[in-house]
Amino acid sequence: MSETEGAFNVPLKCTPEEYKHFVEPAMSEANKSNFPTALDIVTDGLNAHPASEGLLFLKAYFGYKLADTMSHELTILPKPIEALGNGVLMIDGAATTAMLVRFQEIVKMLAEAGTAIDELLQVNPNSQEVLAFKSYIEKKLQKLGQESDNMRLTFSNSPSIAGGFCIGCKQSISFDSQKVVFRRTSSSQMEVWHFPCFGKLGREN
Repeated sequence: MSETEGAFNVPLKCTPEEYKHFVEPAMSEANKSNFPTALDIVTDGLNAHPASEGLLFLKAYFGYKLADTMSHELTILPKPIEALGNGVLMIDGAATTAMLVRFQEIVKMLAEAGTAIDELLQVNPNSQEVLAFKSYIEKKLQKLGQESDNMRLTFSNSPSIAGGFCIGCKQSISFDSQKVVFRRTSSSQMEVWHFPCFGKLGREN
């Protein structure tokens, strides 16, 4: 338990029964970085003991840790948007769609952690440590929301930037599933290619 308490300096207030049946097994899973199972155990505990301060805090903390783990996993996904130099931008439609879905899952998890913190503050409204944790989660939510909005805006604007047909093969482009390349041809004009077409023909033009 010291790892969780030390992270935000919040002593866990729970009964011996709560500690034995829920806190101990949940912390055992958390120490193995198995946060989904730890969160499930704590949620089961709250179904039986809905006003437990210790379990409410752990629900928020494990939710945050699960969201944090999911955020780190984003770094191993294919880059959805990548500048290739010389005014060329590659957008991977499938990767962008997958990342936006992942962003939504992370935001949902953080929002649920925030809800647990709000419930905890109803029980203990004067805890400065819990208020600090709430502020931290809100900042993470704001940052993720901004990143998601920026990516969604770039993605949704793609068809209107350069039309919906590939310069190379003249076929239509599915922006939500295909990898495409945008290339600026003048200060005000942009052309769009399927990524394979650009590899074959675009560099010759």
